[in-house]
Amino acid sequence: MPIRFLKNASEMADVSMESPLPVLETSKERKLVQADPLLTSVISADTNANRDILGNTSAEQPTLSHCSPYHTLIWTGVKSAASDVNYIIEARSTDFDGKPIASGWFQVATGTITGAANSWFRVVITAPDGLYFDQYRIRVQVASGTNSITSKITGVRR
Repeated sequence: MPIRFLKNASEMADVSMESPLPVLETSKERKLVQADPLLTSVISADTNANRDILGNTSAEQPTLSHCSPYHTLIWTGVKSAASDVNYIIEARSTDFDGKPIASGWFQVATGTITGAANSWFRVVITAPDGLYFDQYRIRVQVASGTNSITSKITGVRR
């Protein structure tokens, strides 16, 4: 029995040398995207607005450094309690010696992680043209009490 295909909306055709099976060509070449694990941490988030996911409370201390090759950061994790966790993600560039080019931080993203106790979360940190900052600071805070957060951050290269 010959192999047949729908040649147009109403005509069936047999596959032959004169009528080959149609194949759609893709316009873009597919390539693998390289992703690197950058950080794994466990923190007990509390009401301190300056605490990052490593437990640092110094406003100038980065959570991640040497991140310029990554255009996207993916932050996944689990929070232990049902209380919401507010986060602020800040970034800055550094010179060749690793010193900040300007004082302060540029706010990249902000939001709230919601969900039941022991629920997973995922935050994608990016921009339309990608983020290529050298340092990031990821601050977490709860309105009251504490919430243990287990985190993993992955950097995605273009």
